[in-house]
Amino acid sequence: MKTNQQRWKNRVPKVEIDPSLDNYQNVVLFPEKLAQAITSLKKAKFPKSMQLRQNQD
Repeated sequence: MKTNQQRWKNRVPKVEIDPSLDNYQNVVLFPEKLAQAITSLKKAKFPKSMQLRQNQD
């Protein structure tokens, strides 16, 4: 009987991440969408269990 590693060895795709994508690490690509998301999150009403505590010391 094959072990789990032997079974999944040929099924797992090998992914290589392009190093040129590091140029976009701290760049906002869609500032309008980001502003819209921030405003909608400020207006949203979350349950108390999900709210962030503003005054944490």
